[in-house]
Amino acid sequence: MNMDNLVGNPQSVKVSEVVHETLSARTIIFNIKRPSFTFMPGQFLMIWIPEIDEIPMSISLWEPPKVGVTVLPIGEATEALSSLHQNDWVGIRGPFGSSFTLDSKSALVVGGGVGMAPLRPLVYSLLSNDVNVTLLIAAKTRDDLMFFAEFSQVKNSRFTLKTSTDDGSEGIKGLATDVVKELLKESKYDTLYTCGPELMIYGFYNTVKESKISFQASLERYMKCGCGLCGTCALDPTGSLVCVEGPIYTGKHLTKISEFGKYHRDAVGVKKKF
Repeated sequence: MNMDNLVGNPQSVKVSEVVHETLSARTIIFNIKRPSFTFMPGQFLMIWIPEIDEIPMSISLWEPPKVGVTVLPIGEATEALSSLHQNDWVGIRGPFGSSFTLDSKSALVVGGGVGMAPLRPLVYSLLSNDVNVTLLIAAKTRDDLMFFAEFSQVKNSRFTLKTSTDDGSEGIKGLATDVVKELLKESKYDTLYTCGPELMIYGFYNTVKESKISFQASLERYMKCGCGLCGTCALDPTGSLVCVEGPIYTGKHLTKISEFGKYHRDAVGVKKKF
């Protein structure tokens, strides 16, 4: 493996567009210089914001040369990233990590909040493979529903859009974990794909773990290098590196991860309960 591949083909890119997805979330779009890069839904980029930090961001748009990441400002780096404007410069490395597999015939895709980011390209890939897709976009309120307007315009006989909000301002009122239980009673699915808050993912996992439904989830952990060198994102007790073996994990993999749904580690490795 050459150094470019190991560190992710680093390059500087100029922001070409900023899309306001919700009141807080933004999709930062830029044109990559090497459109031959390969990408599968679920993979991520390391984004360097000059003078701030480098952070992992799931790819939410992949239409080479146009590439995008969707960010919700929750810390210094994400605040800086979401504040970028057209013609600003950032550094990128990647794509990194594992991806969702598309071997499904009837899929339930569930995104919570900004967890919709890696699921957006997944939905389009599944539909391109003639998979029946039910997408549940879940959020606290209607204003937080990610890509709601976009997916409301999808015209495909294989596609069904559902929404749920904690406060009932749009779609089904209630927690996504309860809504999914009802959806699984109403229809048959062979795969559940998900990304969002880990306690939500953990709830879905417990719902389907005794069933024949395949489970694939995108996990989030603190990352520094993105390519398996630093070990910051290692999971207990397997040592699985989220930046390499993840961020996509199957139900079979998750049964071996003791920290799943219980705790994660901060920048210096201290355990933090969810």
